[in-house]
Amino acid sequence: RHATSSSIWRSSITQRVGVTGCDKAGAAVRPMKMAQNELAPNEEPPPARPNFIDVNTDSQSIVVNAPAAEVYHCCLRFEELPRFITSITKVDRIDDTRFSCTSIIEGGEVTSQIQIIMRVPDRRIAWQAVSDNFRVGVVFFDPLFGGATKVNVKVRSITEPVMLTGALRRYLRNFKVYVESGGSRK
Repeated sequence: RHATSSSIWRSSITQRVGVTGCDKAGAAVRPMKMAQNELAPNEEPPPARPNFIDVNTDSQSIVVNAPAAEVYHCCLRFEELPRFITSITKVDRIDDTRFSCTSIIEGGEVTSQIQIIMRVPDRRIAWQAVSDNFRVGVVFFDPLFGGATKVNVKVRSITEPVMLTGALRRYLRNFKVYVESGGSRK
């Protein structure tokens, strides 16, 4: 009985870890390795390792002294983005849900296509970009007492966390000035 369980154990180990036998003490023995890039017959190559990139997330908010509907419609005027997002130099509308955006990022010009993936009138706009920077995001518009609106932006990006936070704060302050100075009515 001992020999049978031992041979069962050896065969299951051989299947699990790829050993070819056991030494005199009963320890599993692996076959000798071939050259580093050479595969043994019937051996499959190891799976490709995925390239991982760090994605950072940030959320910032600001109160704008304007009704939510007005603030929401300001955000839908994509051609006006360069007025408050200073890294954007040019915006071309492709259709109602897509636009091309040219930005200066780390000293180089980058053009990305951005798609609006969700719109909830007067409440929310979500987008996805074909770009490494500011990949996805959502803007929430929360009406406040007295006709003001809390604007909350959440973004995922590969931009360094400190730079991402600083950029979002600057863009929101610029947006507040733009809306409150009547930019939304121009």
